[in-house]
Amino acid sequence: MYGVLVWPPEDLKGFLERLQAQYGVRGFGPPHLNLRQPFDWPYEEEALKIALSGILRGHAPFRLRLGGFGYFPQGVVYLRAYGGTPFRRLYHALEPLAPPLKEIEGPSYLPHITLALGLSEEEARRLAQELPAPQRRSFVVREVALVRDEDEGHLEEVARFPLGSC
Repeated sequence: MYGVLVWPPEDLKGFLERLQAQYGVRGFGPPHLNLRQPFDWPYEEEALKIALSGILRGHAPFRLRLGGFGYFPQGVVYLRAYGGTPFRRLYHALEPLAPPLKEIEGPSYLPHITLALGLSEEEARRLAQELPAPQRRSFVVREVALVRDEDEGHLEEVARFPLGSC
């Protein structure tokens, strides 16, 4: 299974990991923002890198603003992110790459960084209300990571692609 994502800056990553440790929760792998739902790739990994590079060509770096914490009824707590038109363009450009494993997000995808999975709806609601907002209010997305998940939740980065390089 593959994913295309953005790693948060180190200070934001540390903030989220400290919250996970404090509240005894975790997401799927280290904190990240999905640009593409997880998918299988039936060809060689090198072909995927070439395809991804071609899709990313022409997408410039953009600012991702951070909101507060929210929750999904499925027991997910997340940090809301806002990328505006540049994010939507990139997200939709990546959709045709391969069919998603499960149609989780669909057209109503909210950009977010997952903090916790596997809670009840009530636990998720309560936790989202307790959490402090991060001090960092935004960051510039300058690169995209291609990751492979070989072992439930262990994301191995296989390539990075700078935005605006072509």
